[in-house]
Parts: sequence; structure tokens; C-alpha cells
Amino acid sequence: MTSPISNPPVPTEQTLRDFFDVSNHSLRPCYEGGNISTTIGFKHVHYLIEAAVLEHFRAAGLGATTLYVEYGVGFDVVSVNTRLHTVLTLDDAVAVEVKPVTKEGDSRLRFRIAATVERDGEQRKAVSTTFEVALRKIEHVENPKPLPEQLTPFVTPRLGAATPQHLEAVPVDNIDLSAQRGVTTRSGDPVLAELIGDDNAFGWKWRVPYFYCHFTSHMQMSGFLRQMEEVLHLFVADRDIAIHRLLDERNWIPVVTKCEVELTDEVGIEDELYTVFTVEDIFKKMLFTARMDCYVVREGRLVQVSTGRITHGYVTKESPERDWSLVTFDEEVMAALSGKNLPAN
Repeated sequence: MTSPISNPPVPTEQTLRDFFDVSNHSLRPCYEGGNISTTIGFKHVHYLIEAAVLEHFRAAGLGATTLYVEYGVGFDVVSVNTRLHTVLTLDDAVAVEVKPVTKEGDSRLRFRIAATVERDGEQRKAVSTTFEVALRKIEHVENPKPLPEQLTPFVTPRLGAATPQHLEAVPVDNIDLSAQRGVTTRSGDPVLAELIGDDNAFGWKWRVPYFYCHFTSHMQMSGFLRQMEEVLHLFVADRDIAIHRLLDERNWIPVVTKCEVELTDEVGIEDELYTVFTVEDIFKKMLFTARMDCYVVREGRLVQVSTGRITHGYVTKESPERDWSLVTFDEEVMAALSGKNLPAN
């Protein structure tokens, strides 16, 4: 049984007009995303939406390969702002509507996206999000063709240019990638210590691998989503409420209801990335919101490369595919999230 996939068309006046109209796509989540039972984690939900936006570009003859090879620009998602309404599962056929909402004067292409899935014979909202896309100039592509004029306002030489900040601490070389996944707050890293101060926060430093990056150059949005997933994982483990422990002892399944990430500068392959995860709010003992800020150090100064937020809780149903049932945090979890279980200095 074969499902034909056609090659993207050549850009024409008609396909470029269609590019600024709504498109619809039916996609299934990637199998890798089914980490607990058959539900799809927030990271792979974003991968699914990114795939729909890429299909929108391909339908106009502007696939990522064409943009890169022929026009010398890279497709880069630079901002996501997402609400997750219904759990997606491995075999769901997800209907994704991609609606361009770019306004005159914008420097990024903006898309409002709605994903639905069939439940009990009806379409139910699964995801609502806004994606912003920049077309980053690729320096090493020789003699690229000029882009269609409709897209030239969205070309940028760099994905942000954050203002460097003063840094008192002197970075130290304390990462041994053959032995560990970087270092965390408890290692006493001086830059992490300065970044965190007295906040209810957790810090993590490690070296960005090439497989978080693309275009032989810089870290892509999916890398920052992976960073958000992992720093949350490390944070709860550091606070003695590790995901595996709560799954094993209480059948508490982690769930994300909201996520946003904004790129503010670029991160290169093998840059040392400092990530700070700060708890900002605990809502009715059922959800907590934390901010993720990522930095690099350049020429002795601190540069913020991204910021974002995630809202996280737990459900208890053994197979939460059809329903969300949020648990109430007990005293131990409240103490961990509030930082009250940390040893005194």
C-alpha cells in the first residue's frame, strides 16, 4: 500500500498568492513522541505543527531545500506560543489548519495554527498556537537566486541580536562530555550562581551538540524545545520529585498545557549553553508555570539567546488518551516546587 507524495511545485504567481491563504493538512505524530503510554509529549506536538508549516511552504514551491539551495535562506521557526487542549496519541490523524496572519511591516512570517482530532465522532480542538518564521541568510550558499519580492521583507542575516549584559563571574571549563551531560546548579558553576542569585530556580550548563542545530550553523527551534523538556526533567530530579519516581510510586503522568519559546539571538554548534529554569507561579496546587532563559558567554559578556515559559502538571489515569484528570499537588511536591526542600546554605 503506497501513498503518493508529490514533489513541491515551482513557485508561480498563483502559488505565491496561495501562500498567504489558509492551508489544511492531515498529519500523524512521530512514533518517538509516545514516551508514556501512547500519548504524545509537548515537544513532538510542536514537531507536528512545524511539519504542517513546512507543508504550507512546500505547497507554494518554497520547501526548505529549495529555499536553502536556490535562494540561500534557511527556514527558521523563531517563536512559538502554544496551548494544548486535548491529548494526542500515536495513531491520531490530526487535522491542522495553517492560517497566515502576517501584517504589513512585520519582519517575520506569522501563522496562527489550529489542530483538531476526532473524538467520539466529533472534531475536538487539540492544539492552538502561533508560529513565527524568519528566513535566515545562508552565507556559504554561492550565487543564490533572488527571492520572490513578497518574501524579501522576512530575510534576516541573523536570528536576533540581543544586547550583551555585564557578567561578574569568570566562566570555567567544567564540562567533560565523555562522562556527563554537563553540570547543574549544585556543581557551583560561577556563571550559573550569578544568573540564579536568590531566585527559586535551577541552572544547567552543557555544550550544544550538532544534532540540535541545522544549516551547518545554529541551534534550531526544535533544539530549544528539547532544552525545555530536559531542563524540566533535570529540575524535578534535582528537587527529589523525579518523573520516574512519581510514575513508579504514584502513577503521576507529566502533562504540559501551555508552552512558549522566543529566540532572541543565535547559538552555534558546540557553544556552551547556560539554561535557567525559574518557577514563577503555582496555580491552585494543580499546575506550575516556569520560565526558561538560555544564555551564552561571548567575550566575557552574557548574551541571552532565548526565553520561554512552560505550564506543567500531572494526570493520574493509566491511559490518559481520552481524558485529562489533573492531580492536586501534595505537601512534598509543593515544598519541592517552592524550593522549601532545598538544603540551607
